[in-house]
Amino acid sequence: MRRAVVFYSLSGNTESAARMIADDIGADLIQIKMKKELPRSKWLRIVVGGRQATFGEKPQIEDLQLSDYDEIILGTPVWAGKVASPLNTLFARYRIADRVTAVFTLSGSGDNRKCEEMLRRILPNLKQVISLADGNSRMAEENEEKIRAFEQTICLTVPPKGV
Repeated sequence: MRRAVVFYSLSGNTESAARMIADDIGADLIQIKMKKELPRSKWLRIVVGGRQATFGEKPQIEDLQLSDYDEIILGTPVWAGKVASPLNTLFARYRIADRVTAVFTLSGSGDNRKCEEMLRRILPNLKQVISLADGNSRMAEENEEKIRAFEQTICLTVPPKGV
């Protein structure tokens, strides 16, 4: 069984969590990259990214090779209570919904419930979800402990790669 941690990261927080999870459970790491990046200004990024997420926009992303993976663990920042817009494109372009079994989300507030509810509706085999706080938040101190518990539930459901 082949597993991949597939993620989108704008500021590096989601990437950091994705790398930790992939390394710890022996999964491949696949980053979703937008063909046209968001503006450099932090505030413009928030406005543009929030608008894209709110209206379900599907920005162009670079091609991904996902057909070889039996299980996908998905990571996304939370924008305006929703997944980052590149994930809208991922879901529309690739038939992966039935292979996503676990999701981790990151937000500045640490409250990712609205995003999680949306993901549970569109991912039929979703078993584990973890909400993490943005690295700039004081709540991020709990992230590593939460990730370790999340990894344990993943490893209980499917043996790590190579086992």
